[in-house]
Amino acid sequence: MDKEKAIEFLVYTVAILVIIAISSYDSLFLLAPPYAVTAYLMIFENRSKFSKRSYVAISYLFVIFSSEIIHLTLGISPYFMALNVVIVSLFISYSKFSHPPAIALTIFSYIVHNTIFFAFTSVVVLLVIILISFASDFMKHWLELGQRE
Repeated sequence: MDKEKAIEFLVYTVAILVIIAISSYDSLFLLAPPYAVTAYLMIFENRSKFSKRSYVAISYLFVIFSSEIIHLTLGISPYFMALNVVIVSLFISYSKFSHPPAIALTIFSYIVHNTIFFAFTSVVVLLVIILISFASDFMKHWLELGQRE
């Protein structure tokens, strides 16, 4: 079990470094916190209902679309941020696509104030996290095979 945790920690560290590199914007790393929590859940808690790849992907895409639509149609203000947080909270609470870091991602979309950067970064980081979680699963499976021999 110690080797499995070591692999998870190594993979998580790589994920965090990639997230920080991708999410820097004007020397700020505003989007990194929700992404880091997502990476943690998908790597260390990969059997949790909050870490299913499809749930994470759908919840992230929902946040991106709801944030973009509200930003472009209503603008950026604390009232519209609150509206978006309520919409995303309802979505993750009443659909099967429950991934709590999506709420934080909603708030961070308003801090960034750059819809193109937010959408692009969120999609890229989502893909990276999913690929890294697959790599983690593969490495753990490879480790299990090696222990059987």
